[in-house]
Amino acid sequence: MKFRLSLLVFLVFIAGYSSAQNMAQVDLQALSELDALVAQNDDPKSLVQAAGAYPVAEVHGQATVGFLGRLTGGVTEDEWRAWAADEEAVTAGACRQGIASFRVDAYALHALWQTPMDLVELASRAVPDVNKVRYGTRVDSVHAGFNLPQPYHGEGVLIGVLDWGFDYTHPMFRDTTLSSSRIRAVWDQFRQAGPTPGDYGYGTVADSPLDIHLLGSDTSNVYGYSTHGTHVAGIAGGSGAGIGLKGMAPAVEFLFATLMVDEASALDAYDWMQSVAEADGKRLVINNSWGLPQWGTPDGSALSNQFIDAMSDEGVVFVSSNGNNGNVDFHLDHTFEAPGDTIRSRVKFYPLTANLNAWGQNLTLWGEAGESFEMGFLLTIGLSTVVGESPMYRTSDGPLMLDTIEVVNNDTIIYDVVLEPSHPANGRPFMQMRIHKGSANVAVAMKVTGESGRVHAWNHTHLTNDVGNWGQDFQAFQSGWIGGDPYYGIQQPACGHSVIAVGAYASEYLNPVGTEVGGTLAYFSTYGPTLDERLKPNVSAPGVSVESSLSSFRDGGYSITNNVEFDGTEYEFAKLSGTSMSSPAVTGVVALMLEANPELTPADIRSILETTAREDDDTGILPAAGDDVWGHGKVTASQAVLASLTWDSSLGTPDLAVENPTVYPNPVLERLWFSGLPSGESTWEVFDIHGRLCQSGQTLHLTSIDVSDLQPSLYVIQVRNSQSSLVFKFLKRM
Repeated sequence: MKFRLSLLVFLVFIAGYSSAQNMAQVDLQALSELDALVAQNDDPKSLVQAAGAYPVAEVHGQATVGFLGRLTGGVTEDEWRAWAADEEAVTAGACRQGIASFRVDAYALHALWQTPMDLVELASRAVPDVNKVRYGTRVDSVHAGFNLPQPYHGEGVLIGVLDWGFDYTHPMFRDTTLSSSRIRAVWDQFRQAGPTPGDYGYGTVADSPLDIHLLGSDTSNVYGYSTHGTHVAGIAGGSGAGIGLKGMAPAVEFLFATLMVDEASALDAYDWMQSVAEADGKRLVINNSWGLPQWGTPDGSALSNQFIDAMSDEGVVFVSSNGNNGNVDFHLDHTFEAPGDTIRSRVKFYPLTANLNAWGQNLTLWGEAGESFEMGFLLTIGLSTVVGESPMYRTSDGPLMLDTIEVVNNDTIIYDVVLEPSHPANGRPFMQMRIHKGSANVAVAMKVTGESGRVHAWNHTHLTNDVGNWGQDFQAFQSGWIGGDPYYGIQQPACGHSVIAVGAYASEYLNPVGTEVGGTLAYFSTYGPTLDERLKPNVSAPGVSVESSLSSFRDGGYSITNNVEFDGTEYEFAKLSGTSMSSPAVTGVVALMLEANPELTPADIRSILETTAREDDDTGILPAAGDDVWGHGKVTASQAVLASLTWDSSLGTPDLAVENPTVYPNPVLERLWFSGLPSGESTWEVFDIHGRLCQSGQTLHLTSIDVSDLQPSLYVIQVRNSQSSLVFKFLKRM
């Protein structure tokens, strides 16, 4: 075994001594994690393989760690090089204006404190952006097995991707040796040549490696020969394609379903994926990096959401992008209080020249159950000249479907209306109006009136292929009119009760001098809550400029960031942004959790992700119940997988009406409360998962204890008094 002096032991040795001797200041947080990794790998080759995001490389048969340093004032470059030449464990590199690179024997890191430098930082790895996502989500620690019994890569788990634009031949979907495909089966719902899957009489299914390879890709559809699904799947579980661009779970198998744009085909695809997973005896997590506001209800009560909830009860985990309308004031709401109460707001239109399928705007309104409202529109020229208007349509007159026109100044305004006095899914009054004004030189203003009750409205772009889902502003165009806001923006299927909805931020990463930067909210990440005031997003993950695979069959152009030749074909990569990218990052994390503990329920997984999500300077201090922008914070895979290993599904916030002794809330952030304890003096002790005593105390009436100083992990607390000895498990969240 190679001799090494533990860095942490060395820190104790030099305590109180370094300042007197002017020793180098070292970034200890990152370095202590690396030191623990070194301690777990005595052999240099195994250490290099396990290093993950840490800058460990083999040099002349030795494992060395890269660092950057700033030379102490008065020390020249020549003096630095002469010092390093005399130090066996240190090798000098480049030096410019007192900033030097160097490498240190991984088993002699204590040499850092003798370097003639006043600041030393662990060097970051020069890696592509999908690797930044692994860093931002802390998946790199899971791949390295840091603080875990083993590394996890998603073995034995199926990831289903419901999307468009799959390249079945891409090396990202092969194993890490590129020798075999990890695509378990595909179903292209647009390709009608057959064979069809199971009981479904449409599409083409393939489940052998040869048949899948011969298909090449899914067929052209409403998005043409797209690449979205290839990019998304690469983030969730790409193998790296031989150039290091690994996804979150590079050992999973994939199920790809190319979705026809309707709810029925989506539910068919879910069911097909579940049937394959059950036949294989594997857990399944399904990624949905899409959303359509026209589908169902925005409060999770739609039939499609009920279907998803039922499948969740059967063990299927659903992850969905939260939407990309965070920078748009496309929502407004108003509570009507008296007859004649009326609001007006100008409707911004998406330019027809910006998309070949652009048609107009889709206005969707929901009221309160038992109430009604009226809606129509005004046509104006300039700031205030009204040149035309539609009738006012009342929800109480429904159900109604109507296609009609308004003619003004020889221009024809086409619109249709659908309304319900009481939607069958949730009992709310509902109205949807789609308006096409073409090139008419008029502005459209929505007009809504009601006697009582709250009404919400959204302004979405409508395309002729029915797949538009981005918002446009409501504008306070005149005095007394109201403008919109970005809230209540959650679409189907993200609004579902059992769906894990994911917001987006720009991933943290280490810059060239080893400082962590990034981490801010993505400007486009959609804000919650849902219409019925539930928290969404649940968590957030990196979704800005994420580098991943492109389909070699695509018909769109992209700015290429990387390429690799495989089997005679050149495959390319690009950076894309959206919650479409943050959702598969979480899907991959879920696969790692399921490998660690296949018994987890979807509710367990959601709870673990939420309770282990981290707060930082970018998120700020989030409410215990979560935030409509960040959810519960940034997904932290290292903590989520660790919690998964010891998670007890019977834990959770208890019903405080019961008399059985219990602790709550569980998981806990700051204070753990007790219920149902016998009266009298009690002593208590808190132990970590290794049996080490962390806290203890004694009190006459034990009602609660402060656990805010405990590190996030699973703990056991034992409470003793004259009548009993009770043991409880609890999870300390971040």
